[in-house]
Amino acid sequence: LFRRSAPGGEPLGDVRRAAAVAARPVRNDRARHVAAPAPETSARGDVAGPRAAFLSPFAPPAVADVDGDGAGAVERKPTKKKLRLRIDGEWYDCTGWAKAHPGGSLFITLMDGCDATDVFYALHSYGPNGDDTAARRLAMLPKCGGPEEDLTEGEEAVFSGVGRSASPPGAPHTFDVSPGEADAAFADLRKKFEREGWFARDPLKEAAVLATTLGLYGLGWFLAGTHPILATLSLGLGMQQAGWLAHDYIHGRGPWCAAMRGFGALTNGFSAEWWQHKHNMHHSFTNIDGRDGDIKLEPLYFLQDPEVTGRPDNPTMRKWQHWYGYPLYAFTYALWRRHSVASAWARKDKTELALLAVHYTWLFTALPLGVALGSILVGGFLVGSLVTATHQTEEIMFEQNGQFVDIQFRSTREADVKGLERWLWGGMDTQLVHHLFPTMPRYRHHDARPVIQKWAEERGYDFRISTSGEILGKNFNHLKELAHI
Repeated sequence: LFRRSAPGGEPLGDVRRAAAVAARPVRNDRARHVAAPAPETSARGDVAGPRAAFLSPFAPPAVADVDGDGAGAVERKPTKKKLRLRIDGEWYDCTGWAKAHPGGSLFITLMDGCDATDVFYALHSYGPNGDDTAARRLAMLPKCGGPEEDLTEGEEAVFSGVGRSASPPGAPHTFDVSPGEADAAFADLRKKFEREGWFARDPLKEAAVLATTLGLYGLGWFLAGTHPILATLSLGLGMQQAGWLAHDYIHGRGPWCAAMRGFGALTNGFSAEWWQHKHNMHHSFTNIDGRDGDIKLEPLYFLQDPEVTGRPDNPTMRKWQHWYGYPLYAFTYALWRRHSVASAWARKDKTELALLAVHYTWLFTALPLGVALGSILVGGFLVGSLVTATHQTEEIMFEQNGQFVDIQFRSTREADVKGLERWLWGGMDTQLVHHLFPTMPRYRHHDARPVIQKWAEERGYDFRISTSGEILGKNFNHLKELAHI
């Protein structure tokens, strides 16, 4: 994470940093700058390049960190350096824990030397959000000094983190310093929500959203033999809502969410383990090129100029992407199902494989084939067209640097929707609230929004919110703009 230089020498990191400052814009909304291809490996040799896109037909079907040791995604090189994270001002030696980390070792590797306080509380069970498993495990880890303890006498530490080395040479860097410290004011906001019970689950609301979702499945199943079109629409809506609900269960903490962890496998054929690995990378490194797979969609979609990313171009497809882009989202669920089955099979996860077997037995024996396949396409389109719409046209960064809260505000936009439209969005309209507090139940997000808006205004953060029409139009225009470069 740190480069060494002899006293009085000029480290390469200083040159890179100066070039970054000179090129850096105030707000990098498009990041369309000519650059050479990005390097394949990091300075430490830990990361084998950007993770594959979840919508790409060429993506590896199983989760990249299948067995917890990064096989297939991370090329390890022997090193005597510690893997360390800072949480609540304390440095923890995670070298031995990395392979046992439920989220995989890749996350530990990428966050090495960084302050992980805010992302730890965002994604882990720490007590007030329903469970304290992660907090107890953290307390058992050995403490250590910061990265500077690896230096020998007379050596100077110059930051050149993983994110920086993955950047295309000459690309504008939003940050030119080491990773930002945790936001103390944000910790106060989180504690306010804890004291007031915002993370608690409401049994009646949980029952209502579950009953609505299962009701759509039941209605579609009932109509499948006599009214196939209505059945397809009902089941498609049910699959969309089941996707949102499974998303909430996997993020949530506590006995109820733990018991419902397999809901997505039973209703939609989704692997909880595959999805959690992929999605937590998205939450931890939102819109950071080379880390967030949700913005690396080539060759189907180009969200950035290929000359910036250094990745292969396909002008023949790219010039039509704004026309085929939205219809192609119908295959979202089909691809997620493919990845889920491959991941569960690769991990030999008997529980998930059993749940998937139950799902597919029902899908292809209880329903006509046309209804089964049609509902997957309807559900996939309804989710795919919304799930990343609030990120794809926001700032795409080439840096891992910077503190977690600031990155979420720069990379995320909320949707101002009401009534049936709000129900269809399934909590994705409150993306920023969700990214800041992923373990908070989604039915509390709209009440939390004005609290966070006020907090953001007082501290100079840009809380972005637009109508759904504006957001979807912005996505179409962005694809069109990149189609014609």
